[in-house]
Amino acid sequence: MASFDRKVERNQLRMNKKGKGPTLNNGQGSKNPRATQGANGDGDVFKGRNIILPSLLVLVALLYAAVGLIGNAAEVNSAMYWITIGLYMILALALFLRKPYLRINKSWLYTTKFNRDRMIDAGNISKIQVMRNKIVIVPKGKDASWVFYRTRNRFDTEAMATRLELYAKTHHVTLVKE
Repeated sequence: MASFDRKVERNQLRMNKKGKGPTLNNGQGSKNPRATQGANGDGDVFKGRNIILPSLLVLVALLYAAVGLIGNAAEVNSAMYWITIGLYMILALALFLRKPYLRINKSWLYTTKFNRDRMIDAGNISKIQVMRNKIVIVPKGKDASWVFYRTRNRFDTEAMATRLELYAKTHHVTLVKE
């Protein structure tokens, strides 16, 4: 097992030298943009609200509860059945309370996609499309576009558009208004 530990240490040192590993600077503030992910870092943060999926989960839980109240079978009225309904409600609450966001840093953009923090550098952005009810950030390459909707996720797209326009001018990114 000792050889595995040496390999891990060697790879950590190699990645830190490349600038891709965690930066350890003895409690001081980190300048690495990867170290300050999430909505609590530097920059302007625009938060939305998840509504569709939590409401769908509550609807499914209510349907299951209605079937449980109507049905007379012993399997339907078991404790595990009602625990499952409760867990659906807890999941809906957790998804509702976790707000989607777009954080605009000096040269990086951050967001959550599929429950993971994502970030993109200004050099990797192909274009930014600004529409009345949505904003689309198109990365270079095969990565999926970032779409922020006013109606679906309750984002303030007008304020985001003005801040992204300044960001696009600063970093020479194509901004398309439609």
